[in-house]
Amino acid sequence: YTELIIPEGNIDVVPVLHTNKMAMKGAHSKSSGKPKYDPKKRKFQNKKSSADDNLSPANKKRALKHERQSHRKHASSVQPAKELWNQLRVKTNDKETNIKLCAELHELLKGKCLEVAMQHDASRCVQGVLQYGNEQMRLEVVKELCGGDAKKDDDTKNQNVNLAELCKIQYAHFVVLKMIKYGSRNEECIKLIVKSLKKQMTKLAIHSVGARVVELLFGTFPPKSVAPLKLELYGPQYALFASVNTTGKDNSPTLPSLTEFVEDNPDKREPTLAHLQALLQKGLDKSLTGFGYFHSLLLDYASIASPEDIRSFLTPALAEHSLHLLSTRAGTKVVCECAAYGTVKDRKKMLKCLKGYTRSSLKHRDAYLAVLRMCDVMDDTVLVNKMLLGELHQNPDNEKNEDDEENKPSPILDLVLSDTGSKLFLL
Repeated sequence: YTELIIPEGNIDVVPVLHTNKMAMKGAHSKSSGKPKYDPKKRKFQNKKSSADDNLSPANKKRALKHERQSHRKHASSVQPAKELWNQLRVKTNDKETNIKLCAELHELLKGKCLEVAMQHDASRCVQGVLQYGNEQMRLEVVKELCGGDAKKDDDTKNQNVNLAELCKIQYAHFVVLKMIKYGSRNEECIKLIVKSLKKQMTKLAIHSVGARVVELLFGTFPPKSVAPLKLELYGPQYALFASVNTTGKDNSPTLPSLTEFVEDNPDKREPTLAHLQALLQKGLDKSLTGFGYFHSLLLDYASIASPEDIRSFLTPALAEHSLHLLSTRAGTKVVCECAAYGTVKDRKKMLKCLKGYTRSSLKHRDAYLAVLRMCDVMDDTVLVNKMLLGELHQNPDNEKNEDDEENKPSPILDLVLSDTGSKLFLL
């Protein structure tokens, strides 16, 4: 002990316990295993050498990737599943090898397809089962994916995931495409898929990723099966008319068109137009004019809309997208309606879109109708000759035959001999 004398006031003896601060600091630093910070390298130095220090940067990155993937859900099954998939996708495999590999892959993924399908690197494993598996394997996978909330011990996030949500995920929607492609011959698979997508078509039809699923669904499945789904696009009130009528000599199922629905229920014309207009506007904002089902929706709208509705809404919205609509018959009919009821300004925009594609359009099985309609309704013949018909006077192969003028083929002869282009000369 030492005596501490206070200068002012009473003199008191205060006991002070001296501690060796340096010794305590050294003991603390020795006892604590914290690494020292190196300001030059901007990281902590660990005195304990590890085996990772001897690895190259590429190997370190690969080891970090494997460590990160090991923390994912079903990591113990996904890694061997990806190895099996690499063997399964080899084109030189025989049928027996593919069946054996696919059976092993299906056993690994059984009960886990929903979570695995949402992973970007493991989604292809589920696709491999659908592509190379037999009918029983495909049916089991479809049942599992269509009943996404079957397990009670799953996370709440996965409980809310169903087939419609998989259609909106970037990597999972490829699994749904495989389901539609390879399950189109199985009636039970068709019923499960259609039932899972009910009351979801309005959202999927205007989704940038889900639109691909809707396109393949309407183009692959029979019209009788997708009839209830198509009715949902016209509005919620048409869900009551989802039953398909049987008409004809052979009692074949047919779906009444939207025009017949409106004729039977005139009071639903305005709500249907409002619903379709809002749906089509969202699709146009997301540039969905390249899908066939979207062309059918446009044609359905044009079939029940008045000329004023076509002139005010449809023609200004589609004038700059006319070329994309010419790939299908339904889209071509929409372009013809817009050309007939549109303003002069809108028609000029449509002519600019068709400039340079007149010859190819006249040879197309559907697009030639739009060229004929433009030539029929346009009053400015000089502009039509400049934008559309001027291209027909030039030979598309004139660059190859510049020197030999006598042997040049006629630029009009191929159009006259074609089934669709010859109709231009009948106007």
